[in-house]
Amino acid sequence: MNLISPLTTPSRFDAIQHALTEACYGRAKLFSDRSFSETLDKLLDDALAGGKILSLDVFDTLVLRDNSSELTRFYEIGKRMAEIVYDRSGRQVTQVDAFAARYLGTKATYRASATVRGCREGSLSELHKTASWILSGSPILAEAFIEAELTYEATRITSNPWLWAYVDRYIEKGGRVVLVSDMYMHAPQIVTLLDKIGWQRSKDVLLVSSADTKVSKASGGIFGLIETSFKAAPSDFIHLGDSLKGDMVQPVRNGWGAIHLPLASYDIAQRQADHFATVGMLKDKFGLLVDIALPR
Repeated sequence: MNLISPLTTPSRFDAIQHALTEACYGRAKLFSDRSFSETLDKLLDDALAGGKILSLDVFDTLVLRDNSSELTRFYEIGKRMAEIVYDRSGRQVTQVDAFAARYLGTKATYRASATVRGCREGSLSELHKTASWILSGSPILAEAFIEAELTYEATRITSNPWLWAYVDRYIEKGGRVVLVSDMYMHAPQIVTLLDKIGWQRSKDVLLVSSADTKVSKASGGIFGLIETSFKAAPSDFIHLGDSLKGDMVQPVRNGWGAIHLPLASYDIAQRQADHFATVGMLKDKFGLLVDIALPR
């Protein structure tokens, strides 16, 4: 049974991917299952034979999100932002208004930031500077907002127990590891977040975020940058991640090996239900509609 997608025909329908997709209570329990973890170990050992570089997606791969939706998380972050405004200035701001300021900052950074090779990515730093201007009339609160968001997000993620243990063993054997994230968080911010949940390997790995490069996994532009950093060929890399396009199709298209670790249907359904609940609350309570994407 060949669980590595060939470079020409990426597929998600092998035994590992099927088990993850159909996990009755989500992927987190499956990653903690000893038998499943041993199967993954063998798969990855075979893929990395010859000292290949292990490339990992961060969110929903190296770390596992709970099944809250992005919309809910951003609304809850708004509560802490409102508290910061009051603590620092004495101005009373509602949670929903702080959420709206963050939302507008997000729209601005994704639509108006500079492009690189035709690609644009959001920035947590930029969006919170915009939110700070809206809520306080200056960018002075941006760093406090960022720290509050990272602290909050740390309560919504956990380690992937199988993958953390595998990375430890691989690095101890001399293996090279790179973390690659299509994300509005800059690399140092992701490191801070990982540190908050006990990650001990930040100094041992390269972390590359599309918030810094602007080109991404989804665009395919980030892979060449990583190859240059390692002075390595595309065939030297094996990438793991949950996104079919960014973590499977594009790596394969760029000559990398890739293993797709999809979200469970259960996890997606839970996140969508949470999203719709928050959409309804914002509409009914505040008359507010926002175009934050449905989890998929």
